[in-house]
Amino acid sequence: MIPPRRLFHPCRRCFATKSHYDETVVYKYASQQIKPVSIGQLLKYRRQPLSTENILDSVGYTQAELPVRLAKRVISFHRLPFIVGTNPHIARVYNQYYEAFDRLHAFAPIGDLEAEWDFTRALERQTQILLDVIPTIAQGFLECQLYMPREERTSFINDLIRSRIGLRVIGEQHVALSYQFREEQKKAKQNHGAAGSTAAATATAASAVEPGRVGLGAAGEDVWVGAIHTRLHPARMMEQCGQMVQSMCEMHYGTAPGYYVDGDVDETISYIPSHFEYITCELLKNAFRATVDFSHSTNRSSHPPIQITITKGEGYVGVRIRDQGGGISKENMRNVFEYSWSSMQNSDSADEHGANGGGSLMAGMSLQTNLALQHGIGGPIAGLGFGLPMARLYAGYFGGSLDIVSMEGYGCDVFLKLRSIEGTVKGTLIECDPAAREVLLKLNAKDQFIIEDLDNTHLFINSTHLERVQRALDELMNSNTYEVGAPP
Repeated sequence: MIPPRRLFHPCRRCFATKSHYDETVVYKYASQQIKPVSIGQLLKYRRQPLSTENILDSVGYTQAELPVRLAKRVISFHRLPFIVGTNPHIARVYNQYYEAFDRLHAFAPIGDLEAEWDFTRALERQTQILLDVIPTIAQGFLECQLYMPREERTSFINDLIRSRIGLRVIGEQHVALSYQFREEQKKAKQNHGAAGSTAAATATAASAVEPGRVGLGAAGEDVWVGAIHTRLHPARMMEQCGQMVQSMCEMHYGTAPGYYVDGDVDETISYIPSHFEYITCELLKNAFRATVDFSHSTNRSSHPPIQITITKGEGYVGVRIRDQGGGISKENMRNVFEYSWSSMQNSDSADEHGANGGGSLMAGMSLQTNLALQHGIGGPIAGLGFGLPMARLYAGYFGGSLDIVSMEGYGCDVFLKLRSIEGTVKGTLIECDPAAREVLLKLNAKDQFIIEDLDNTHLFINSTHLERVQRALDELMNSNTYEVGAPP
């Protein structure tokens, strides 16, 4: 019998239903090269306070980059088999990406703060709209699994998630910088000519900080560069995530194991807190659920605690999560990082972490409800097959890693390695005029000290070459400086 997928051929007609659809514009943007999300670009504005020029430069990069990335996602949907593209869930995600592209590419080049703020608010709304694409696409591919081989599904979802991470990093970084700039401006106005009200102004500014920034750093510290926290405490974050997941476990099971954090608890890292939170909550959900399930299946009288150990390394932080949840069987170990393995192949089979099925937790909840809850860190702790592979993609985005060691019949050790965003480069941002930049580019051809050429006036260089670069710039300055009245 011919497999159903052979009866249909890739076609994009299923997506060309909007009257305002302009395929030429989309392909024009999609044909452009994207610029990798660079550490130098993210940390370019770490010198505070932020200036109007900083914000306009940031929005210029964001406005140029996001439509290209969105257009490439739109085109990727065109390449799906026709029957897959007609699935209502996949068509919905396609429409969300197209509408985001249509909304953002329509802005004229931005040259003032008023236009920048309009763009930022639109960007913020589009970011919120795209939050639920993962559970929606999971439902779509669940229904279309007969029409695409697993390898093609995995490739499409990998590209979609990596693109989504990049879109959110670029978009949320600019949104955070825009809010940060306006908070600095507000604080400066409050403090200007009102020295006696400094404390009140500081309190007002602190109260207006964006959601998600509370409890991550000491009051008054300049630890934020947009969405990046430059002194994030993994131990403190693990305590917060542990409390959240423990409450979820108690809500779904009526019971939950304890946990404790040890190791290098005072270590800090430069990282995006929302990424750290997503990864660790997914890992903790697996550990908590597996522990409770294994206690139930073995009639264990109490739950052994989950151990969370923090370690420090050169430019990175390691997190080990150790549970006694029965481990992962050998036959299931090869599947734990496959998308929708637990729900697509057998909704009653073992899930991401452990030999027991998730039926006790999922009972009474429809698949669509579980998928809808899964997109955020507050989702159910029974795995739907997207948690671990997504966590590994997030960990690897800035050069980290995620590995699992299982002892069947006992438990699992999960090893998370996250590279500090600053530690991955160990560079210095320098500002120079175009002439000086050309000199440094020529020197770089020999010694390769430039980490990243950001633009015509900014270079990110290896810190060990800073003195040599300074000498080269001094020589250039001296060669173009003459005494008054001296012959040229």
